[in-house]
Amino acid sequence: MRVAFVDDDPNELKILHTYFNDLTDPSTISIDDFSSGEEFLSCFTAGLYDLVVLDIFMGDLTGVDVARKIRETDHNVRLVFCTTSNDFASESYEVDACYYLLKPYTETNVKSMLDRLNLAELERTRSLSLPDGQSVLLRDIIYADYTSHRMVFHCKKNGDIISRLSFAEVEPKLCAYPYFYSSSRGIIVNFYEVFMQKDDTFIMSNGSYLPISRRKAKDVISAYSSFCFQQLRKGGVV
Repeated sequence: MRVAFVDDDPNELKILHTYFNDLTDPSTISIDDFSSGEEFLSCFTAGLYDLVVLDIFMGDLTGVDVARKIRETDHNVRLVFCTTSNDFASESYEVDACYYLLKPYTETNVKSMLDRLNLAELERTRSLSLPDGQSVLLRDIIYADYTSHRMVFHCKKNGDIISRLSFAEVEPKLCAYPYFYSSSRGIIVNFYEVFMQKDDTFIMSNGSYLPISRRKAKDVISAYSSFCFQQLRKGGVV
């Protein structure tokens, strides 16, 4: 799941990161920080984020201004406003914000927000839209590989989904999510679906054996170990 924090106070961003890391599974969430509404909008495209957390009082563009711009193209992303007062409550309804997080942040109020948003369920329903009109549920993917000028998404429930895409088009989209990693040339693994790592091979949940390239082995194994640690830290819930 991809999340954006937009706040011009670096200390507030640091505190918010701390609570998110303590209360969520970092292996499933990728967080981008932005110090102004202008910086965020220069990078934003519809569908890029699942959740945007916006400070209301920022520079020339307020959080409400940024939310209005977001809603011009993206009606699905979840918006959360952060502020020290309730003065903008009516505007939050205008842009269909789903939560109003009061500062100063505390672990209790951040947890209340996360409980309300149900991010775990949101992450499980996240899908990738392909240029040919097909859609693939991210958590349904066991692995993806590139062969004969096509990407093949090997899925648990929906069989193979094939699309005429290059590996370079797909890799940054999938690997933006921390549980996807390219283990070798032309292959992207879903760490959730690794049954076992044995030397230079991943054995997947469907019985496939996927190589770990010698050149990338250190980084791949480190990323997988970190993922496994986070799962254990959160009680092993996948």
